Amino acid sequence: MFYLYQSDRLEALAEMCAHIHQALPLDAVLAPEEVVVQSQGMRRYLNVFFARKLGVAANLKFSLPAGLAWQLMRKLVPDVPPLSPFSPEVMRWRLLDLFRSEAFQTAPEYENVRLKLESYLHSSASADYQLAGQMADIFDQYLVYRPDWIDAWQAGKLLGLGDDEDWQARLWRYLDDGSQSAPHRVALWEKLLAQLDKSVLPQRLFVFGISTMAPMYLQLLHQISKHCDVFVFALNPSSQYWGEVIDEAQILKRGDEADLSQAGHPLLASLGKQGRDFFDFLAEVETEQDIQVYEEGKDDTLLHCLQNDIQNLIMPPSERLYQQEEGEAGAQQAWVQVHDADGNPVCVEPDKLLNDGSVKIVAAHSPLRELQILKEELSLVLQNNPDWQPHDIAVLTPNIEPYSPFIEAVFGQEQAGSQALPYSISDVKLSRRQPLLYALAQTLDLLESRFEVDKVLPLLESRLVLQRFGLSEEDVPLLHEAVAGLNVHWGLDQTMREGKDNLFTWQQAVERLALGWMLPEGGYGMWQGVSAWHSNVNQLDVFSGFAEFIRTLADMAAQWQEPADVEGWVQRCRDLLEKLFAPDTDDQYAKQQFEQSLAKWQEEAQLAEFDGLLPCKTVIRHIRRFLDSESQAGFLSGGITFCSMVPMRSLPFKMVCLLGLNDGDFPRNTKAAVFDLIAKHPKKGDRARRDDDRYLFLEALISAREMLYLSYIGRDIRNDAEFAPSSLISELLDTIAAMTGKSGRELSEKWVKHHPLQAFSRRYFQKDALSDGLFSTRQDYADALNQPPAEAQPFFLEALSQEEPGKTIQQGELISFWRNPVKVWLKRNLSWDQPYLDGAWESAEPFEPQHEGRIADAYLDARRKGEDFEDTAIRLNAESLMPVGELGGLWQKQYQISAKNVDAELIRSDKRPSEPYELHFDDLVVQGTIGNLYECGRIVFQNQKDNAPNRIARLLEHLIFCAVAPQSVANRQTYIVSLGQTETYAAIGQEAARELLKEWLVYFRIGQNTPLPFFAKTSLAAAEEYGKKEDWDAALRKAHDVFNGNKMSKGQKEYTEVKLVFGHSDEAPLEEPLFENLVVNLLVPLLNSAAGKNNTTEQE
Repeated sequence: MFYLYQSDRLEALAEMCAHIHQALPLDAVLAPEEVVVQSQGMRRYLNVFFARKLGVAANLKFSLPAGLAWQLMRKLVPDVPPLSPFSPEVMRWRLLDLFRSEAFQTAPEYENVRLKLESYLHSSASADYQLAGQMADIFDQYLVYRPDWIDAWQAGKLLGLGDDEDWQARLWRYLDDGSQSAPHRVALWEKLLAQLDKSVLPQRLFVFGISTMAPMYLQLLHQISKHCDVFVFALNPSSQYWGEVIDEAQILKRGDEADLSQAGHPLLASLGKQGRDFFDFLAEVETEQDIQVYEEGKDDTLLHCLQNDIQNLIMPPSERLYQQEEGEAGAQQAWVQVHDADGNPVCVEPDKLLNDGSVKIVAAHSPLRELQILKEELSLVLQNNPDWQPHDIAVLTPNIEPYSPFIEAVFGQEQAGSQALPYSISDVKLSRRQPLLYALAQTLDLLESRFEVDKVLPLLESRLVLQRFGLSEEDVPLLHEAVAGLNVHWGLDQTMREGKDNLFTWQQAVERLALGWMLPEGGYGMWQGVSAWHSNVNQLDVFSGFAEFIRTLADMAAQWQEPADVEGWVQRCRDLLEKLFAPDTDDQYAKQQFEQSLAKWQEEAQLAEFDGLLPCKTVIRHIRRFLDSESQAGFLSGGITFCSMVPMRSLPFKMVCLLGLNDGDFPRNTKAAVFDLIAKHPKKGDRARRDDDRYLFLEALISAREMLYLSYIGRDIRNDAEFAPSSLISELLDTIAAMTGKSGRELSEKWVKHHPLQAFSRRYFQKDALSDGLFSTRQDYADALNQPPAEAQPFFLEALSQEEPGKTIQQGELISFWRNPVKVWLKRNLSWDQPYLDGAWESAEPFEPQHEGRIADAYLDARRKGEDFEDTAIRLNAESLMPVGELGGLWQKQYQISAKNVDAELIRSDKRPSEPYELHFDDLVVQGTIGNLYECGRIVFQNQKDNAPNRIARLLEHLIFCAVAPQSVANRQTYIVSLGQTETYAAIGQEAARELLKEWLVYFRIGQNTPLPFFAKTSLAAAEEYGKKEDWDAALRKAHDVFNGNKMSKGQKEYTEVKLVFGHSDEAPLEEPLFENLVVNLLVPLLNSAAGKNNTTEQE
């Protein structure tokens, strides 16, 4: 017998199902209760409901409609194998085998197929695999929805379905050539229906919560009902007959035959096509009982009004909204008729109904903001409803992937005033849930790439890879630093670079590492075109593990580039897991899942008799299909459920939240293949993604018991441009507008909540017109925003320490101080360091020289030693310091010309040993060593870009050199030699140098406890300007220009340390007398002396 139970509440259907299960137990005590459901979420829901209702849920056997049909075929039809040769996966490999066969390329019977598919098959390396899979899926749909086509094609007939029918019929006859181990389901169907018998069927069959079903499976249920009881529990949105309810646009298309009386509730008409077709088919089935279990709908809230109108086919606005004259002027006031909690009819103002909180629509700027706003809303809902639990709330989205990275950050973390909320995520990719499978996905991406540095290093950081190569997380920063020093950008070896060179590659890095272990440091450092890179010998284990990792990747990449058969690829996959990862006990389940997928692949290929060779790209695409498949864990496992919409369709929750309802994203606009004949010749009952999504939205609307929350990205995160919502939200707004006497535009602008870009916006914490009713539970944001604006206090008011600085000063300490006195003061007194900013890995190879200082130093050293510049160029290329090709050659020539222009007299000057010194100034002592001494004076080879701190350091070193006056050198000049030019500092008399150095020491001691307004770039610019005319006003204007900066140059006032110390000072640092003293008394005399102005040497 066929029993049909209909309701718009899944709880009522589950109640009836549990009642029948308990009141009419099966005759066989140990027989399982057979239940057909549409998703894993429905299976989980019914299990939980039975457990709560009956105390235990046991011996329930769940299956999907297709699974039930296949189980019965295997049970009733002899010799049906576990895996059908006409399953989509097997047909994929059979079609791929055909596309690669010689017969397909030459045989005349395939000429029409070749002409149609040639452009597809040659579009990419794995196009044949993709096309075979697409055709297999289409044929699988034909088997279910168009069995008559299959029969006709098998008989050699064409049905006039268009240009694409002939070649598809030819492909089908290839697939069903009679050599298969079992016939397809259409051929088995009549046998199955004929074999149905009470003795081989279960005593009864529950079909629970099905929203749609192919006519073939509905026919099977009808035939089964002739032999055993079939109880169908169908979720029907309306208690009225709505088979003829279609939207007005479809009615008007009928022209003269249009009858607008057929238009029912607009949402039911617009969104319900899929369900309408299903219930039409159900109505054609002979039923023993058709029981409707509908409660009298409440209409005390906006949500309940919507649900009640849908249930009873009440058209807005005619039966709820009415106008009433008010006041002397006779103005029309709109009222909406509803019922209170006791069922008494009452009239309420439309605004009161709109703002009852049962339906909310929110616009945000990004998925992260959608989740942040949702958490605030849920926190308030749970606070206002103490009897609610987190598991009463479901958060659904068309695609969970963009949201999954943010869910833990938003819902799993506790902030001030906002506690963490328990949650579970289901329906995410397997590779997102299992670390082993995620690392495998990273490896597959790598094997299809150029092995860029930004792809290799994230894989190296994986726990499984580190364990495999004897590394730890503490080693990762060292390896990052080494990779940067080795200048790796992309490419495993020179084969990836078309054999031209191995510059910037991982092979070059490993060779340089290995040579660095074998050659002594300080020698020539080159061997057979490889430049040694010397690492710390104590870190040999770390770098050897890194080298083994790179070699393993190289071996694997070389092996995977060679085509192989399925058996060979399965072994390669197992080798990859063994050689690259070290799974622990937590990873065994993921490893087992991957092994099962490999075994399934082998079984499918074997059944398809596929023995061809597959290229790497095709195999990677096939494995990704497993990695991208959805995990079934997390359904209704406690806490707020986050999930994509399909697995949780129809399930009731007190609050249903739909996120990501963006225009173009939902309903999903997935177009059928151009050669899909079902799409070209649709029939009633066909499934279409767009219709499916529209019905999903309707089911979500009727599944929310107390609150419906809808969210979409309504603003551009970059420029705040407005985005349209999903057309489904617009339709809902139009319906609500008709119910309340408003316009859809008015609701969209004033009722939809448009949230600000940031969670700490003032709009959340102020009560005025701008706040628009927004709120936040974040106490920390409120405290920060509610603090009265305090006047910024100066960072420094008095010396932090009265302790007198030491009287012995080291040269390095003195020079380091004057490079940046403010930063040194912060470091010395507050242990302050500038914030560290880690730059992103750059995978593109450079078009400019890398590490210019090292290049300049190499050429100057070669010129000094008389070495051939070509050897220097080879060494620089071997270290990947120069761009490749002709561009690198041009840069090399530029450096070589500059090096040749260095004064030969200076280059040939004999070097003198460094001299330690100790200078005494009253009670102060300066200690250090004078270096870079030559017969002609001091020579400093400047091998980096010049800047103000470096200039001040060089000037001070020259001042100390002249004050010490070492006896081994007669000349007191300092030569600053850089590529292309030589700068000379004039000799300064020893006494004059000592006097000036003493001034620098006095201010140095002051600067140990007090931050000095001395800024290298600004102060140097002021001193140079002052030296021209001795006009302090002009010098100060120049200083302000540099200090404040412009569009082209960052001002020193924006430097982190300067902003911190002087940003809120009562007096601008450049206006302090001390700034003028430091420039006029220290820098100006030093610059004049170094320039030879007013100098008096000892000889004079």
